[in-house]
Amino acid sequence: MQQEPRIWIIDDDALFIMITRNNIRKSGVVCITEDFKNGKDALHEIKERARVGEHIPNILLLDLNMPLIDGWDFLVAFKSIPLDSRKNIKIYICTSSIDPKDLKRAEAIEEVTSFLEKPINIEVIQKIVTSL
Repeated sequence: MQQEPRIWIIDDDALFIMITRNNIRKSGVVCITEDFKNGKDALHEIKERARVGEHIPNILLLDLNMPLIDGWDFLVAFKSIPLDSRKNIKIYICTSSIDPKDLKRAEAIEEVTSFLEKPINIEVIQKIVTSL
């Protein structure tokens, strides 16, 4: 039996998390969501769950500007997770940055699936989940 998709929201902005969770609910997609206020906690949780064989996320909605470990540092550290544990995780950078340098930098990182502008609307959520 296939598991429900798991979406992790990694962002320190409580309003973004609330809006995104609400849009996921309104989208009609069936999934399990969790949120993390920084990249450090999310990395630790992915590594721990992979180590013990628990379900890890299919989709990460990753902010760039966060405390402890920002999105860019998260992406560097993410590469240290064994490939078999991370290969089916799609990472979407979610930012309000309109800096073309951020987009270019994101496009150069193989692990990044796409660069999304905040807020994430219902149609984008449906597209992301159905692309699994």
